[in-house]
Amino acid sequence: MAKRPLGLGKQSREKKRKVESGEKKNNEPSRESTPVRSQMSVELDDDADLDDELTQLKGLWSKYFHSDRDDEYVLNGIVHECDRLLRLSEEDSEIKKTLNDVFHGIYALALSELTIFKAGDEEATEEKRRKDVSSFFESAIERIELGLSHFPESQFLKLVLAKIIFQRIPLEYISNLDLKSKDKELDLVEQLEHGKKHFLIYENDNEFTFEVLQMVNDLLDIVENFGREQSIQEGIDSDNEEEEELVDIELEPEHPVYPLQKSLEDNYEWLRNHFDKLLDSTNTDMKIYPSIANTLGELYLKKAEEPSKIFLSLQYDDDGSKKVSDKEAKNAQKTALKHTKKALEYLEKAKLEDDPDTWVQVAEAYIDLGNLLDNETAEQEDAYKTAEEILGKANKASHGKFQDVLDNFLQS
Repeated sequence: MAKRPLGLGKQSREKKRKVESGEKKNNEPSRESTPVRSQMSVELDDDADLDDELTQLKGLWSKYFHSDRDDEYVLNGIVHECDRLLRLSEEDSEIKKTLNDVFHGIYALALSELTIFKAGDEEATEEKRRKDVSSFFESAIERIELGLSHFPESQFLKLVLAKIIFQRIPLEYISNLDLKSKDKELDLVEQLEHGKKHFLIYENDNEFTFEVLQMVNDLLDIVENFGREQSIQEGIDSDNEEEEELVDIELEPEHPVYPLQKSLEDNYEWLRNHFDKLLDSTNTDMKIYPSIANTLGELYLKKAEEPSKIFLSLQYDDDGSKKVSDKEAKNAQKTALKHTKKALEYLEKAKLEDDPDTWVQVAEAYIDLGNLLDNETAEQEDAYKTAEEILGKANKASHGKFQDVLDNFLQS
């Protein structure tokens, strides 16, 4: 039996790239640079103290965090509110006492998130965009460092610092590089390690912790595919599977991204380990649980890709020529099976009853599994049969959404 084709999975695994109290620092963005609406409604918990400024600040951040994040006005509102509290704290000791680690963290988060809007400001010149992005990141880090000087044991502040560093690497630095860039002063490995040093599983907010880890996931994806963006887009737009193969881009050792590419395997291992720890600390009934499990499944499928390629190059080589030895292929098969089975465990945990797309992810992992099992064995047939059953149910539940995927699978 020939290996079964992948219909949805290969494209679904293509990631979307992304693009104190103390006095206010002189280089923090001015209020003129962060316009704000005069009024803003914020939903608060039923038991929240409406007169508590910090509670309202948390409400503003939650409003932004759980929104589509396509509007900077909430962020500007946070910055203005923080500025106001700082001014009041200079004269009111009671307000000064309320400026805790959460205050510093939310202030820094708002500043760091504003970099996204500054980077996308089409009315500004490229030079101004770069300057604004750098300025807001610097202000965010200064705010966090000031907070840590007062609250050195704050887990929240440490995680926020890690978030800012992980976000800054692609948005301020990598985005301004091309294939010929050389900058000995720009040590991206050191910056990434600095972020990893401060990262921790913040059990008071698993959702925010998940987002920070996803930033590392996106960063590693950007690093891995640096210079290949055009080829990736062409592959996604193409119906020809052969055209989906990416052209390897060899960077010069002096390129700032080169050392990061050489450390990808170690960083992906770090990422998987921390996603695993986050999953362990998350209750299965929490809304974020399936997303964490799904990401882990995708990461293990990714880990299985290289050994799968080695095994399948021999197992299904049409011209009969051996590109690898039998022993090497067997070892690769064993490794790929291990990672694919691990991926299946997580994808099963990520399945949602009301989301057939998550069922299809499981089905396609079973197809991967079947392709890796010895040809025409009972185990292979069982894997393909399971995939067919899941695809059939998903197609029925979605009123034919996955008919092409199912047809391609059955015709192979």
